[in-house]
Amino acid sequence: MRRDRIAELSRLATGLAVYILCSCFAQAEILSGRVVKIADGDTLTVLDKSNRQHKIRLIGIDAPERKQPFGTVSRQNLADLVFGKEVAVEWHKQDRYQRVLGKVLLNGQDVNLKQIKAGLAWHYTQYDKDLRLADKRLYAEAQKAADLKGIGLWSDPSPVAPWDFRHNKPAPAVADEGCEIRLPGFRYKIDPVICGICRNALKSVSTLPGFMELVRLATRPGSDEAN
Repeated sequence: MRRDRIAELSRLATGLAVYILCSCFAQAEILSGRVVKIADGDTLTVLDKSNRQHKIRLIGIDAPERKQPFGTVSRQNLADLVFGKEVAVEWHKQDRYQRVLGKVLLNGQDVNLKQIKAGLAWHYTQYDKDLRLADKRLYAEAQKAADLKGIGLWSDPSPVAPWDFRHNKPAPAVADEGCEIRLPGFRYKIDPVICGICRNALKSVSTLPGFMELVRLATRPGSDEAN
């Protein structure tokens, strides 16, 4: 009897999980149409077959504001990706501004993710609860990769997140923004003391010939003995 009871509870739990999962997918809707306007790097307008316009806020990402560095670049990149093209928007709900919150798909590819990969949007973790777990992981990994490569907004030593910019929060403090070397797939921190010495030396050299002379003097044979 006990085993039968456990088996029955197990079936009920499985059934409940399946029901919840199906309910979640049932709530998802697909909006199809042509992109007719790009507001910024995470907002666009879709015209459906009934000639009705829908303002779409790309879910799970936050692009630089127009007055921020890379704001215009982010908007242009989104335009290059989807403007004038037919897209599908996978969505669950609208925000308080009546914008559709959704994932924009172009030929089945996630446009939201492409913005992050290009280094032109943040993974907006504060508002990604409606994303699938797999998408959350992809967005987080894409941001880390873009940051590591130093592409797009990540080429700035201390980029300001849009949500901080909107609240006039300052950029995070950095010990020495010049003490870092970034190459594709590579990042190396330089000791601040060494970095400071190099910076002070370079400040005194205003021309290329002067710089070359500095290098020659520093590397000539016997320079150590002279000191």
